Amino acid sequence: MYQSNEPLSFDSLPNAVSQLIKDVGEMKTMLQSIADRDGQPQKQWMSVDDLIIYLPGKPARQTIYSWVWKKAIPYHKAGAKLQFLKSEIDAWILGEDFTVDDDETVRIPLKARKATKGGRP
Repeated sequence: MYQSNEPLSFDSLPNAVSQLIKDVGEMKTMLQSIADRDGQPQKQWMSVDDLIIYLPGKPARQTIYSWVWKKAIPYHKAGAKLQFLKSEIDAWILGEDFTVDDDETVRIPLKARKATKGGRP
């Protein structure tokens, strides 16, 4: 077995690599056990650009800002930047309730909009 305080030579390289693989495996196991113990899935945050790509229909940036202004979409502010939590967006897409900053509960079901001619419905 290779000891980390030994000078690395060509002859000791296979043992050193083997020890490294073993150590990485142990760290991976420890990290997984910590993640399992917490039981909380990692929160996935999205920016406005990420949200545009994620949402069906790829809404315009201004549309998203309009939804935020109307408190029609769940959002969070980090300083001056808007952030969206993926789990909350998923619930919003499914039409579930969500709470905005002033504790007002809003239900926004997504409906497909028909294409219009001449700007009229």
